[in-house]
Amino acid sequence: MPKETFYHLSEKKQQRIMDAAKKEFSRVPLGEASIAQIIKDADIPRGSFYQYFEDKEDLYFYYFQSMRRNFQLELNSAIEQADGKLFEGFELYFSKMIKEVLQGTNAAFYKNLFMSMDYRSFHKVAPHFGKRPHGACPPDQQHKENLQEFYDLVDLSLLEVANQQELKLLVRMLMHTVFSTIAEGYKQMKEKDDYSIEEVMAEFKLKLNWLKYGATKKPANE
Repeated sequence: MPKETFYHLSEKKQQRIMDAAKKEFSRVPLGEASIAQIIKDADIPRGSFYQYFEDKEDLYFYYFQSMRRNFQLELNSAIEQADGKLFEGFELYFSKMIKEVLQGTNAAFYKNLFMSMDYRSFHKVAPHFGKRPHGACPPDQQHKENLQEFYDLVDLSLLEVANQQELKLLVRMLMHTVFSTIAEGYKQMKEKDDYSIEEVMAEFKLKLNWLKYGATKKPANE
């Protein structure tokens, strides 16, 4: 998160820094991003940058938090629409986010995010279920309430899970499936001009069905 001095800046100057962040992080992934380019576009001295942020990663995830739609609330809404059915809820959730991520105004940023995602960045941008990675900001009260709402919405009677801890593990698997399918969608769209969102959605549904029903055929005599 930004240092306190960032919040003391005028809204105009804050926005100039955020615009510079969007430009650079949409141009290249975080690992290749240049602080020099950001301060040039933002028209601030290099020393000032470190008065506002610890490093470029600090700015990167703050920018993400400032522009992202609330994934947790969207997931909760999808589960509610699906009457507590976890897999159907995830299908609704994915279908709503995929167009924005692949074709929306921030598609270039999302592409760099998902194509270079690792374990640490996954846990910084995904809704949090279970143990948080070392160094992550502790959840605030609102996040805790949103997360508890999710658990209350899921109909556990429809799942082969013994408790909330097992549900957390299953949901983490589903979130990895969401993000890996998006990354694969970007890759396919780069290689094939006619690769469509419908094909990305079809791949996601296939993976969901494997998780939901299994990928092993039953013997013919069963």
